[in-house]
Order: sequence, then structure tokens, then C-alpha cells
Amino acid sequence: MTKIELLSPAGNTAIGRAAIDAGADAVYIGAERFGARTAAANDMDQIAELTRYAHQFGAQVYVTMNTLLFDTELDAARRTAWAAYEAGVDALIVQDMAFTRMELPPIALHASTQTFNLTPQRAAFLAAAGFSRIVLERGASLEQIRAIRAALPDTVELEAFVHGAICVCYSGQCYLGHVLCGRGGNRGNCAQPCRSQYNLYNDRGQLLQRDRHLLSVRDLNLSDRLQELIDAGVCSLKIEGRLKEANYVVNNTAWYHQRLNALGVARTSCGEALPDFEPNPSKSFSRGFTTYFWDGKRRGVAAPEAKSVGETVGTVLRSQGTQLTLRLRPGIRLNNGDGLCFATPSGKLEGAFVNGTEGNRVTLNKPLNIPSGAELYRNSDHSFRPSSHRHLRATITFDPTHIQATDETGLSVTLPLRPDYDPAGNRELAARNIRNAFQKSGGTIFRITDVSLPTDAPLPFIPASELNALRRELLARLSEARLTAYHRPAPYVRPTIQPVMPSGTAADFRANVANSLAEAFYRSAGIAVSEWALEAQEHPDFIGREVMRTPYCIRREAGTCLKEHPELRNEKLFLENNGVRLELVFHCAECEMGVIYRGRNR
Repeated sequence: MTKIELLSPAGNTAIGRAAIDAGADAVYIGAERFGARTAAANDMDQIAELTRYAHQFGAQVYVTMNTLLFDTELDAARRTAWAAYEAGVDALIVQDMAFTRMELPPIALHASTQTFNLTPQRAAFLAAAGFSRIVLERGASLEQIRAIRAALPDTVELEAFVHGAICVCYSGQCYLGHVLCGRGGNRGNCAQPCRSQYNLYNDRGQLLQRDRHLLSVRDLNLSDRLQELIDAGVCSLKIEGRLKEANYVVNNTAWYHQRLNALGVARTSCGEALPDFEPNPSKSFSRGFTTYFWDGKRRGVAAPEAKSVGETVGTVLRSQGTQLTLRLRPGIRLNNGDGLCFATPSGKLEGAFVNGTEGNRVTLNKPLNIPSGAELYRNSDHSFRPSSHRHLRATITFDPTHIQATDETGLSVTLPLRPDYDPAGNRELAARNIRNAFQKSGGTIFRITDVSLPTDAPLPFIPASELNALRRELLARLSEARLTAYHRPAPYVRPTIQPVMPSGTAADFRANVANSLAEAFYRSAGIAVSEWALEAQEHPDFIGREVMRTPYCIRREAGTCLKEHPELRNEKLFLENNGVRLELVFHCAECEMGVIYRGRNR
């Protein structure tokens, strides 16, 4: 049976440890540089501590180095890769093909979702290039995932996002942020232009929509489709969110951990995670949930607002200034400090904080005019503080000559006893003291489930302080034995024969080549790169260029798909934001939308 990995984000090492405690089998975290979230950078010494903690449970730690590299950064990136290896990291998640040409340590390479993994041909090429794991495009459907799996050798793993924010553009192929303000995801500093408001015009100058989040989509939630993913050959289920706070990570990790437990699937790590709360994704930040294009292209995936919606708490019976009278849903209790919101008739979210509650009456911190019957949502639960702990079960066998500890995986260590202890005068008291001492495990990852003693042999008299010291040393040895027994995944091996890139691979800026090593990689794969990445160009010309390609379609979402409304085929559509004009083009054969930069209004 293939073991399944639940992969959680870690903005810092404390969150990474909390994710493991909540049931994650692996975490991904950014180093000090070269990660696609520059605001989530971490010191390598702290990452080393995280790997040590994770490896005790058989859990893994991946470092994200998934930005494009400039020639001046290649040596620093190589040194970072070596530092990650020396810190115990299990794999590097990379976008830039320069890594395949570096002198790397023996560490695995995962092809980031930024390498745009949507077709069997692309995935098979990356597998042949030596990547041990392919991280799928968020917009991949179940049918596409099955086709990709069929094109790969069994030794290559598939990782898929199951929860969190969706990049509306194909991963690694979004240049809109860089065009608008010089901040792009390929260099780790996405400006999130997809979450901005736009006006929509046609070519006659008619305003069709004003100040709407026309490129923003809901958040992914595949928690009801996990078995299908697993059956399709995905072995790593990924939660998005390296910029999210600990509450978000712990809550959603615990939620998916419980869902996987309910399916009875084998996991890649061991130990029991015990949350002290009831996991509920609706209590964490989301723009509303969607399965996106899991079942094929469809409408209904747009997020009317880029803000968090939260959980439904009830309906409004009466609204007067700061006073609300509500019909609360069963089991809902509001708290001072909660954030509440509702959707206005235009679809915008408005909200306020709770200053006081009395039964079904609420006092807000500011007046709101909410229509009677409107649904009310809580997008911030002030009392929700999720936490969890995790342990490995272990048993202790006490013998007059030695003590043995065995964990739930069957790993054992032995600690010899000094031979000069005096026999216990009261065997029953000595047995009770030994059991009491060795049943404790505070400060360790172990939970002692049994302490066994010989039934008839005499027991030594050991003072309580020495019994405690023996227990600490025994469990420390067991912990070290777990680290010694841990084996990292197979490292990246450069292929002896360079595979040929699929036909139709972009050779212009969309190839995302920003350094000489990546250019050499492309050349050896049969592609002569005609243009370096936009981020590597000193004065790039954006006008007239497609800066976004997406499976999301504004026409489809609005119910004006050109396949269904051919009479609109000659109508052009434009987005405008702060004087920037973007033309929308519709690639109906592929059921995709492109965004072309047309410059700024004069």
C-alpha cells in the first residue's frame, strides 16, 4: 500500500513544529533566501532544530528554493542548498533549472508547482530530468492528474494541493504583478494583482462592471475528495499557506489529518496527534471554498470579495445602529472580539467587531445597516485557539540487570543497570516506585503505555532521583536511536542522457530562464531560448504581451461563454485598474483566458 503524506506550510519553525504536532507528515519552509515567499524566511540553525524534531516522528522537512535565480545568485543558492542538506532537510522544492547543473549535495529535488506541471508530457520530461517529485498545477483536474500519473514511472511521486488559496494564473506563468509594480511571484514577492478590484469595459467603452474582484477566486477545499486523489496516484496532499498564522495551519492540518484517519490510509510518519479542539476549516481565513476545476471547467468559482468570509452564524432579525438581534444557528456562541460580516446587495462584504453579547443580542463596535433576513458570518472567532500535541507510544521493560524501551515502530534501546544496587527490602514498594518513575515521560515525544517487571526475580533498591535520571537517559537514547534510524529520501541524480523538452515549450520570456545554467539546461534539452525572463531584463517591453494565462474565464463566470454565445465573439473586453488597461483574450479551444498588457491610459 502506498503511504500518504499530509504536507503542511510553515512560515516559521514554530509553526512547522505545531503542524507536525497537529498531524502533518511533512512541512515545507523557506530558508533565508530564494523562497517564493520572501516574507517567510528562516535561519538555517532553526530549520535544523525543526528537522531534528520532525525526523523523530519520521516526518520530513522540505525547503523552498523556488524563485528564479540570477547569475550573480548562483553561488549563494548552491551554498544555501548545502546548508539545507547539513541541517537535515529532506528535499529542495525548486523552480529554476539551474539546480540541475549545480554541484549539489546528495539531496532530493522536487519540481515546484512554479514549473507549470499540467500535462503528461511536461511531467514526464521533469521526471526524466531527475526530479523525484512533481508538484501539480493547482488547476489540474482529476482527469488530468490521472493522465499525468500514467505517464510517470512508479518511482516519481505526485504532490497536489488540497486546501488554501488558488493562484488564478497558471503557476510560474503570471507576470501581471511584475508588469504593474515590479513585484512578481517568480522572484518571491507576488503583489497579488489578482486580488485587486477592476472595472470591466467592452470595446465600445461601455462599463459592464465597476470595482469588482474580477480575477479573484475562492479557496480550494478538497477534503471530501481525498480518496479520489489517492486513487489517482497522488501521494502527497498539500495545504497552501506559508504566509498564514499558526491557527490557520494547526486547524487545517488537524482537519485533514482526521479525514485521512477516517479513510484508514497508511501514512508516511508515525505517532498519534491529539488536537485539543474541534478542527473546522470555516474558522480559518478563506474567501469561500471551491473544488475549482477538479471536475472540469465550470462557473461559480469566483470570490466576490478578496476578504475572508468565515462560518455562517445565523441570520439577522433586526439591525439598528450598533445593535443586532439574531437568529443564531444551533451550537453557535458569539464572543467579545469576534469579527462579523455580511454581504451587501452589491456583493461586497461589510463587517464589524463584537463589543458585547447578551443571548441573541449583539453590540457592535460601529453601526451597520443590515437587511432583515441577511446571513451573518463570523470571519474571526476570538475564542478559537487551536493547539495539538503528538507522541509515540512506548513500553518499558525493567530487568534487574538492564532497562529496555521499545517504541510503537518496534525500535528498542537498552540501558544497563549498575550491579552494585542493594536488593529492595520491600519488593512491592520497589515495584510501585519503579512503575511510577517510568510511567512518566514529560518533556519527551513518548507516551509510556506499559511498564513491565519480572514476576519473581528480586528488585534492586534505587532512589527516586536515580530512577528519574535513568528514565531520562533511557528515553533520550530512544530518541537518538530514532534519529539514527531515520533515512532521507534518495538524492537527485543528474541523468546520463538529457531528455528532450516537449514540443511547443515556450522559448521566450515564459521559459523563465534568468541565468546561464538554466539556459544551458534548455539548450541541452533541445530548446534555444530566445529571450530571458522578464525579471532578468533591464528594460522589458510589456506592451502587447500576454502577461497571464489562466484556466479561469471571466466570460464563463459571467455566463457569456463564447461557445454558448457566439454572437459576442467580436466583442472585446478590457480590465482597468488605476489607469492600467488590460485586454482579455479567450482561447476557447483550450478553454483558457489570456490577459494582455495594453499600457496606461494617457
